[in-house]
Parts: sequence; C-alpha cells; structure tokens
Amino acid sequence: MIKRTPETLFEEIAQDNEVLQLFRNHSLRVMYLSTLLAKKAGCYDDDLRIAAFLHDIGKIGVAKEILLKPDKLTPMEKTIIESHAHIGNVIVRKELGKWRAARFIRDHHEDWNGTGYPRGLIGEEISIQGRIIRICDTFDTMTYDRRDYRKQNMSHQDAFDELRRCSWSQFDGNLVEEFVSMLKELELPPNWYDTFHYPFFEKLFSKVQKPTDIL
Repeated sequence: MIKRTPETLFEEIAQDNEVLQLFRNHSLRVMYLSTLLAKKAGCYDDDLRIAAFLHDIGKIGVAKEILLKPDKLTPMEKTIIESHAHIGNVIVRKELGKWRAARFIRDHHEDWNGTGYPRGLIGEEISIQGRIIRICDTFDTMTYDRRDYRKQNMSHQDAFDELRRCSWSQFDGNLVEEFVSMLKELELPPNWYDTFHYPFFEKLFSKVQKPTDIL
C-alpha cells in the first residue's frame, strides 16, 4: 500500500474539485513564504510546511460561486467560508494523522485581538505557526493571487503597509516586521513565482539548509 503524503492527499482531493485546483499555486506560494519566515523565526519543522501547503484544503466543501463572489457575502455564506479552517483541521488529522499540522491549519485565520475564527483565540494562544501562515496567506492574496482577474493586486510595499496597519489586531506585529525585513532583504520580484530570477534564487537558497524544504 502506497503511503499517503500531503502532496498526494492534495492531488487526490483536488483532481475533481475546481476550487482546490484554483488554489494549488496559491498554496505552494504560501508554503514557500511560510517556510522562509518560520526558519527566520526559529520554529520551522515539517508540520509547518505541511500545514502551509494544505491550509486551504478545507475549501473542498465551499462552492466556487461563494468563494469567488465579488459582492458582499451574506452571513450564511461567510459562515460557510469560515468553516474551511475546521474542515481542513479534520481532514489532515484523519487522513494524515498529523495532529500538530492540523492545529496550525485550524489556527491560520485566528486574529491577534481575538476576533478571528474558528475559536476566537487571543495573542499567543494562537500557535506561532498559525500566525506565520496567516501573514503569508494574506500577503499572497493581496499581491499575487490570480483567481479573480478583475482584482487589482497590491504592490509589495502597499501590502507591507497593510500588514503593518493591522499589526497587533489581526497579525502578530513582531512576525510582520520579520516578514517585511525578510522579503526586502531577499528583494522578492513581483513575478517571483512565474519567472526565474537568478539573484533572487541565489539569496533564497542561502536562507534554507535544505532546498528540498521549499521544493
């Protein structure tokens, strides 16, 4: 029997699910960014990598019409979308037996001030890994996510400003500063995921002990 991995789990679920296919590249970018930030913060391990890659796996139960709705969500639609953190937690626990990774997935929409979901955790009650994924997920959504071609993506600097504006309300402000300084040092190109930039990748690989962590 072939052992199921995070990658095969994602592909198995996504192959017949248009929503998860749309999220695949976003999930990989969040995994790369989260790996770098976790290494900088001294809390990297494989459970973080798994959780960052599978953070949106719970969206399998959300209709595309709701997930990509351009107008304001109804209260019921908002509840449906918010359920993905809990559903992802359950999938990763039951299908992979990864309890820590599942917890990080559950935590990745908690807000520092306690207004997030699904449990309304406050501050350091939220796992540091969940806080890291939250920042990287938000940054990618603001700057690079191409699911909705009608959306005007932010510049990196505008996204940094927004992360800082929401520090200590939505985000761990210390991790935001770590993240911003890390990406400025790396000089992350605007189209970094689609185009090979040798100077960027040279800097990138100098930040990781094993290139396989981000491949």
